Amino acid sequence: MITNSNEYCSYCQQSSYASVRSTWARAVLNKIENDRCLKNIDRNKWYRLSRSDLLHNEYRERFYEFNEDEDTTQFLKQSEEKSDNIPIQIFNSLLTTLLTLFITRTSANGLLSRGRMFVYSTTQFKTLLDIDSHEESQFTSLLDIGAGDGSVTERMSSVFKKVYVTELSPIMQWRLSTSGYTVLDTDHWGDSTFDIITCLNVLDRCENPLSLLKQIRNHLTPRTGRLIVSLVLPFKPYFEYNNNHRPNESIQIEGDLPEEQINSLLLNIFQPLGFYLKKLTRLPYLCEGDIERSYYFLSDYIFVLEML
Repeated sequence: MITNSNEYCSYCQQSSYASVRSTWARAVLNKIENDRCLKNIDRNKWYRLSRSDLLHNEYRERFYEFNEDEDTTQFLKQSEEKSDNIPIQIFNSLLTTLLTLFITRTSANGLLSRGRMFVYSTTQFKTLLDIDSHEESQFTSLLDIGAGDGSVTERMSSVFKKVYVTELSPIMQWRLSTSGYTVLDTDHWGDSTFDIITCLNVLDRCENPLSLLKQIRNHLTPRTGRLIVSLVLPFKPYFEYNNNHRPNESIQIEGDLPEEQINSLLLNIFQPLGFYLKKLTRLPYLCEGDIERSYYFLSDYIFVLEML
């Protein structure tokens, strides 16, 4: 029985500490189970279409199948090592919870250098653009829209003489500028045109995706320019920077399966805006893990588009 207030406070503290220890213990146990599941995944399936028969013939002919390369394997290994550092993971989790009371989760991750992303390796990027690794690239300028912390930009930057980026998060903008990239206003890019514009996992996370595509069209180098779009399918839009998390503009996509949605995107969204498919592929969209698991992944579909 608790007989006085001091004893009561002591009891509460002990209960609180026990609860925290129990929470972290469960998280570690969950991580063991989640990582066991990750090790049993057939990672070759990350790169294959599940229902290629549903794609229109002309799109299926433009599909390029990659496989896991050295850079991808290295990213996964580093993610596992980082996730296994439990004290650091606990500290980051607590600090992130505190920071998200004042700033977005994206900004909090940028401040703590957490949650780095991986879409493709430099070699895979060059393959998408048909760039010979032994020759100088014909493309000189890159605009990476929604560049985040620049971890994906970094894998593309060596190909170009000039690299420009956009990003909504002020903290991410700061990180990008310290990496030497030219940070542009998200809505105004001046009179510049760009040889390559990348829009990686942005159309389902921005407020006005159709207006963005029109803006891209007006700033892509005529005839030789390329637009690379990556999307997680099935399509599920979410905008982080307003209260209801819904975009102002909606992209109407038909079909439930990824291949059906690819057909709809190309026929009903990209082609009416003047973009035509040059190459299509599927890659894992990877993210560094945390105390719950070594890494996270989603299925990314990559469209290399040109204007005719």
